[in-house]
Amino acid sequence: MLLDYKIYQHDSSQEWVVFLHGVGGNHTIFYKQAKQFKKNYNCLFINFPGHGKSKPLDAKYTTRNIADKVLEVLDHLNLRKAHFIGISLGSMVMTEIGHKMPDRVASMTMGGAVVKWKFWTDMLFKIAYRVRSFVPYMVLYKFFARILMPKKNHKDSRTTFVNEASKLGQREFVRWTELLTVSKSLYKRFLSMPKQIPKLYLMGDEDHVFLKGAQFAADRDPNASLQIIDDSGHVCNIDQANQFNDYTISFIEKHMDDGAKNIDEKYTENITIA
Repeated sequence: MLLDYKIYQHDSSQEWVVFLHGVGGNHTIFYKQAKQFKKNYNCLFINFPGHGKSKPLDAKYTTRNIADKVLEVLDHLNLRKAHFIGISLGSMVMTEIGHKMPDRVASMTMGGAVVKWKFWTDMLFKIAYRVRSFVPYMVLYKFFARILMPKKNHKDSRTTFVNEASKLGQREFVRWTELLTVSKSLYKRFLSMPKQIPKLYLMGDEDHVFLKGAQFAADRDPNASLQIIDDSGHVCNIDQANQFNDYTISFIEKHMDDGAKNIDEKYTENITIA
């Protein structure tokens, strides 16, 4: 079964932008991007398994399996190539797509990129994984939301993710927590991404868990750049939406690909993202 997706189709643009959200969220976390991006591009918002109206997977939750499901949507829509924008977990899934099908990625914008995290954070994630089955998941989720987004100016981000995570359910949360225990293998995947793909790491200067990992990865890729956004935490697309949008649109404009195909009109639906 296909993942749940929403589309804005542009009257004339041939460029497609695919948005990938983080754990516990869904496509609505891009509400500060939707209004601006739909003016310039075709936009595709995908909900990961168990999020929004997407059904859970029968298979184990891995970034590879989720990437396959995302590519399944693109195949269904006959969408050959796109610009990808991801937040947090979305950057992990995007990395797998880059490895598997680099010719389908026009560019990658990774906000709050989850490349590598600090030792103490890794220990907390592994402890959470061990207690995931008997501790109410919203207790754990709120705890980690506070760790990742601790400041007053992160309140909107924190509230958005906590509110959306409340719809996830204990069983789905348990299945997703395993992804938080693979930091070493994940780190290698980022460092070995195909160098021909243009990459932009967008990181909040207050993202105290993930910023250094993104800096390290960007420094080692000649086709990657890093932009640090002031007064922003992990979810920089909400904390500082205007800067996030400006940097991303400028980056996409440098890597336009007129070869992207239109999808069939029968798959088009007009939506509003509040």
